[in-house]
Amino acid sequence: MGASPVLADVDPDTGCLTADELRAVVSSRTRAVIVVHLACTAAELDDIVAVTGQEGLALIEDCSQAHGTRWAGRAVGTFGAIGVFSLGAAKSLAAGEAGAAITDSRDLYERMLMLRADSRGYTEDAPGSGEYELVEHGTVMGANYCMSELTAGLLLDQLPRLDDQHTLREQRAKEIEAGLPDIPGLAPIPVPAPVDRRAVYEYGIRVRPGAFGPATVDQVAAALTAELGTRVYPPRDPLHRSVLLRPQTKPRFAQWWSEAAERATGRAFTGADHYRDHTLLMHHSVLLGERGDTEDILTALDKVRAHADQLAAHPEPKGLA
Repeated sequence: MGASPVLADVDPDTGCLTADELRAVVSSRTRAVIVVHLACTAAELDDIVAVTGQEGLALIEDCSQAHGTRWAGRAVGTFGAIGVFSLGAAKSLAAGEAGAAITDSRDLYERMLMLRADSRGYTEDAPGSGEYELVEHGTVMGANYCMSELTAGLLLDQLPRLDDQHTLREQRAKEIEAGLPDIPGLAPIPVPAPVDRRAVYEYGIRVRPGAFGPATVDQVAAALTAELGTRVYPPRDPLHRSVLLRPQTKPRFAQWWSEAAERATGRAFTGADHYRDHTLLMHHSVLLGERGDTEDILTALDKVRAHADQLAAHPEPKGLA
């Protein structure tokens, strides 16, 4: 697109963009802002919408980890010009590989149709028998990103159960949160007060520095995985550390990236680094079980923390597991 991505730092406790961090990177060249509702919380939408409105910027909400989250009674994804949703294999609404985008703009809707369907859009009227339902507009060059009917059918079958799953996950999350104060150094990821329904994709626990002695969050996650028999993990590396953000490896982008890299990543991202190195995550499926599952999680957390205390007092080369 000829656009340069500029990374903003995030809140160290939630991993979400904040209005202050957004203001720090907005310039006269900024055209759009992508805000991600991450893991089991939501970005502070009121503040971010205020900034984008003041600056005249388009807001794109990435709701790939927030299917069904509501902010003051309104679904996330409807505050920006566009809301996007991943429907991949691990998501709470899953179809292997798929995605969706929503908008209330007719112009954006038609443009996205053409981008998705090889520059084609739908006919204004329902097609007649044997007629093609797509027309070749060609206003913008597109590609073939169409979802198959089988994939759509799998998603539609899951949709009526999603609200009940949200309710169960929230119940299990509150059970964990009721027990976390009894384990020193641990706390849930905060959720803004206007969120009246959260959709948990990855349930997250904040780890105070030193809560597990000198052990890293990766070591703690490995020990918890061994205890529970289900994967516990830290967040992925943030983009400024990620091996996935490497435009210089593609000839098409290499020269462009060398000119844009300093503006995109050439600053400290202390919030993102803290979130990565002091957060434990569990997949949402862990919260679809029985009350005993949450008790097991709390027991494992306390056991690993107690073992870390013992190792700190009497060091030995055995790690935490």
